Amino acid sequence: YGMPTDTDERHAEKARVMEAALKNACDVPLEIMRKCCEAIDTQAQFAKKGAAIAISDVGCGVVCCKAALQAASLNVFINTKAMSDREAVARINTEANGLLDIYTAKSDEIFSAVAARFKEG
Repeated sequence: YGMPTDTDERHAEKARVMEAALKNACDVPLEIMRKCCEAIDTQAQFAKKGAAIAISDVGCGVVCCKAALQAASLNVFINTKAMSDREAVARINTEANGLLDIYTAKSDEIFSAVAARFKEG
């Protein structure tokens, strides 16, 4: 942010550097989102096949994974909002929104199924 912009060349260089930095800043939170989705898939398997005594751990785990997924998405979106490469923005946001759509719903389903087991008595 502190790069000089007192000439056209410096302004262009700052814009180039900032765009590259913003794209790079999306990489880690997007990868975190992917890993959260993998973990939610794993929690789904635990909910189906895991020991009944540990089912509350599945509920806790899926809630934490969902929170991390959502938190990471905010870091993706704050960076894409500032990017000028609209093609890259569309690609990154499409992936992030797709992961959110699928896996927040999936985590909610898993949590509800786990919670229902405690209500059955």
